[in-house]
Amino acid sequence: MSSIFTLQEKPLFLNYSEKFTYVRCFLWMLLPSLIWSFAFGRIYICIEPLFFPYMEKRFKGWVSFLIKFLWIFIFLVSILSNWNIRPSSYEFYLFTVLGNSPAPILIICFLFFLIMFFFLSSDVYRKTSLGFRRIVFFIGIFLISLKGVLLVLDVGVSEIRNRIVTPSPFAIKTLISDSFLNKQNSLGKTSEPTFLNHVKSESSMPAKMVLMIVESWGESHGSLVAVEKKLKSRGVKVLKTGFTDYHGSTMQGEIRELCSEYIQFDASTNFSAMADACAPAYMKTKGYEVFGVHGYQKMFYARDSVWKSLGIEHAYFQPELSKLRTCPGPFRGVCDEDMINFGVDLIRQQDKAFLYMLSLSSHEPIASGMPDASVQYFQDMEKIGDSQLVARNAIGFLVDTLSASAELGCTEAYVVGDHQPPSAVNSGQLSEGMVPYIRMSFHCQP
Repeated sequence: MSSIFTLQEKPLFLNYSEKFTYVRCFLWMLLPSLIWSFAFGRIYICIEPLFFPYMEKRFKGWVSFLIKFLWIFIFLVSILSNWNIRPSSYEFYLFTVLGNSPAPILIICFLFFLIMFFFLSSDVYRKTSLGFRRIVFFIGIFLISLKGVLLVLDVGVSEIRNRIVTPSPFAIKTLISDSFLNKQNSLGKTSEPTFLNHVKSESSMPAKMVLMIVESWGESHGSLVAVEKKLKSRGVKVLKTGFTDYHGSTMQGEIRELCSEYIQFDASTNFSAMADACAPAYMKTKGYEVFGVHGYQKMFYARDSVWKSLGIEHAYFQPELSKLRTCPGPFRGVCDEDMINFGVDLIRQQDKAFLYMLSLSSHEPIASGMPDASVQYFQDMEKIGDSQLVARNAIGFLVDTLSASAELGCTEAYVVGDHQPPSAVNSGQLSEGMVPYIRMSFHCQP
């Protein structure tokens, strides 16, 4: 029986005409790394494709095709899970979200599947030499060993470890844990701190209430203390800070805060049925006019219809904010600062108003140049990534806007993250499954 050490073939790079074969092979092996790096805004290397050249030659064509097909599925599960999109919610995203997605998102999805189809059908690995396959095989073994060794080293070195990606273990763990969660039916009403739990526990509330859910905002316990100190040093009355559990993606974060419920999306999710138990309906019973503002397209996530179902009657999205500045990013939309100004202006003339805002600019991957403009509020603080700078910038701008708006009268702001920055998930830099929140008051009598 042959082994990797006894199998004999033609030497590496026999002639110039074959060099293009190796270029193609390198490109196919780098493709998952490029996709992962694009998705999370940093440079990553995906190890597992390094084993494909050797596997391709030793197995029959249909076997290697099946292995590649299964690996692509695992690769997708891993990427989506790092974006907080769990397998249990695939039905919802496929039938509800994707059908209401903008054309550029649909085009990107189509191109991805087209490239993966060519990846599956390509036989380029079979045309490489044994020497080449040995080299990339042992590079893969070295990187896996390096990642394992770095698991026991300090935080600085862990940054290198986190750039070495092995999708399969994480995806398999996700599939198993998601199946377990479904069987246990563990999702439901939350007793954790949420905006709805907070307002229901108050005997009285100020005339103006602001809830801002901040895209991809994560803090460690130490950095949240530093944020609180910065706010207090600027004269802000901080009522409470802490952490709350999160599950899933941005819309699940919205339901968590507005309805105090963790939900698993599917195509039959009935938002209207839960509306009476959510914050917009509750605030209406207290005499508040309800407003919602988000700087992206209303059809994405079917958010326009979802918000209406939840009772947010006065909803403003990118089409209604078309005259405002647009910021770059994976979802090009209204800059957080302009959205905040617009939202606060909506409630200036209201006697009692509840303003709900969902930020956008800190969505990963962060566009170049955005972090440079996002250090004006929380200077000299450690960061885990660029998204944290942009998220903190939105919080600082909200604080400045409310501080300078004495005509609003007594106003309370509740600021919370929707989910952790995807680039920091499983990094060990943040508390697992937790997002920060801050409660502040402005222009209220002692």
